[in-house]
Amino acid sequence: MYNDDDLVYVDPDEKKVIGPVEWEKTGNPKSHPVPQIEETSGDPHKRKRRRRNHYPWGTYRSMKRIYRLEGKEVDKKEGGKTLDEVLSRPLEETF
Repeated sequence: MYNDDDLVYVDPDEKKVIGPVEWEKTGNPKSHPVPQIEETSGDPHKRKRRRRNHYPWGTYRSMKRIYRLEGKEVDKKEGGKTLDEVLSRPLEETF
């Protein structure tokens, strides 16, 4: 498993980590190309959707939140007030 501070490549379609980020000699991250899938369509005028050329990369912590790598994340902020409690305040304090 990866630590939250590790830089990793992510496959957003399959929601999994490809591997750690590799670096060039100049200090820039290497681009990890996505394998191309050939799709044939019967309509020659149909516009093809632009696909990703390279896998996105970032810290494991940010990638697991963006692409939900570890399943559905529970929202930590929950409103404990009911609608009646919330609506009473603007009725009392008008502009």
